[in-house]
Amino acid sequence: MWKNYKNFGIIALLAVHLTSCNKDLDNKLDFDQNPSDLQIQANQYKIAYIVVEGAVGTVVGNEATDYGNMPNLAAMTLNSTFSWNSVSNENGLLTSNYADLLTGTEITKHQVINEQATGNNLANYPTLFKRIKQYTDARTALVSNSDAVQLLVETGSLDLNKQVASDEEVLVHAKEELKREEVGVLVATFSDVQKAGRQFGFGPKVAGYVQALHTFDQRLGDLMTTIKARRGYKNEKWLVAVVSSNGGDYTLDPALQDGSIYAIPARNNFALMYNSDFTYKLVERMETADPSWISSAATYVSNGTAANQVYGKMSASDSKLYDIDKSKEYTIQLKVKFLQFGGYNTTLLGNRSSTSGGEAGWAFLNGYSSTNDESSANIRLKVAGTTAYFTQKLELNSWYTLTGRFFQQEGKQFMTIYVDGVAGETKDISGVSGIGSGVFQLGYGSGFIKDTQKHMIGDVRFYNTALPVAQIQSNYCTTMSTALSDAYYPNLIGYWPANDEAAVIRDQSPSRRNFTMVGPFAFTSFSERAGNLCPTLPDYLERYVIRSVDIPKMVYNWLGIIEVGQFNLDAQSWAPAFSNQ
Repeated sequence: MWKNYKNFGIIALLAVHLTSCNKDLDNKLDFDQNPSDLQIQANQYKIAYIVVEGAVGTVVGNEATDYGNMPNLAAMTLNSTFSWNSVSNENGLLTSNYADLLTGTEITKHQVINEQATGNNLANYPTLFKRIKQYTDARTALVSNSDAVQLLVETGSLDLNKQVASDEEVLVHAKEELKREEVGVLVATFSDVQKAGRQFGFGPKVAGYVQALHTFDQRLGDLMTTIKARRGYKNEKWLVAVVSSNGGDYTLDPALQDGSIYAIPARNNFALMYNSDFTYKLVERMETADPSWISSAATYVSNGTAANQVYGKMSASDSKLYDIDKSKEYTIQLKVKFLQFGGYNTTLLGNRSSTSGGEAGWAFLNGYSSTNDESSANIRLKVAGTTAYFTQKLELNSWYTLTGRFFQQEGKQFMTIYVDGVAGETKDISGVSGIGSGVFQLGYGSGFIKDTQKHMIGDVRFYNTALPVAQIQSNYCTTMSTALSDAYYPNLIGYWPANDEAAVIRDQSPSRRNFTMVGPFAFTSFSERAGNLCPTLPDYLERYVIRSVDIPKMVYNWLGIIEVGQFNLDAQSWAPAFSNQ
């Protein structure tokens, strides 16, 4: 029997996340049914974890899928979730890489920082061997010719610990383990690819290195044949993870060198997770050379009939943080794309109960200009009865960045409106009140509504400081605020990317004050390039592909270890696509 196993059905993939890259599936295997319902016993969930040292991920991907030199791995991709652009840890030591692969944590936690693994923190962040023994009765086995991995193994955590001298012997003993009726979790490591790289050099143009990859692929095929030849295979659920510990150092083709973390061959490994019920899912790297703004946004609707309105609404108590205090400075910024103009006094963002008069509060609106020309789709920023106009006409179906800067000067408070970093009017608002008489709303506000307007909104930011004018002029085109890309990130008291594709528009700032969608909302995904957009790359690009530390979490989920949330892993969950959809 399995220990501490509260629900015998596997609970894999409950913690699926990572934004646009990692969305859960509408139709996946029911991991919550009892094994008796599935005619599968808990101990029939089995794992083969294959590690190849020194296999450069992009080279492997090309050899497998483009050149046919790794046909077995190529065949596995048809039933796998995988990344060729994975990124191993910066330390670069084999012991550190194995610690990532076996603990599911980064070096800051496991503290394997030298080749001897001395002074480590494995007592608090143990390997998966120890975790599996602690929470299940599964048989654990390691077959390896690597001294590095042996330094990490805890006493009593393995039923079989076979240290051999060559990859040929690893294959022999791994196959023996895979033939055992009671096989549970096998980790097998291969080192010939790394040795070939060190002897001949790494890279796609080195014949000796490419041949070593081909040889590893043959051995991988032999292991897969052994698994599928098991007498009870049709009633078993096998997760086969194939991962490289690290890449190898060589000079990248200049055409591929974009200066990003993906362009460091020594750190470029790969990760693949296979099951016969999975289908093809490649997790691709972020585009860094000429990126698009890839996101999604709701279509907000301003309409005189309440049933037709679509907008986001914040609670009254949360809204008060976004009042314009007369003694303080602020910057408010959002991106908007107009799909259908609706006339004047159409609210895009604000905290007024009505925008048709001079009520207290503030709002971004579009509509008539200071010359009352209704045909010009202008933008204006209004505080109570005072309005700052940007009178240049805007077009449909183009993204614009609107910015309101509230600043103090000579004892007075002023506001300036900007569109795409270009200043419009500046107005003295010392004598009017920006304390909202309504709640903070996104995409709509009550007032004089002439015709229906539709628009998309994204990347909404509220800073508790007046950004320097030069900052607004040079950075308006960014599409995301991150700690590394935005010098004023600590000043955000509200940040809504507004790409949630859900009924709640979540605040990503420390304030955590959300909008709730009202009306029949729908989100649209998009990929945009434009001269007034300079898409921001997220921090920590390596987290947007499958990493070494992610594999242990998948292992724990596969085995139904529900205590995984207590392990404080650095791993992310990746939802595979399933062939039974």
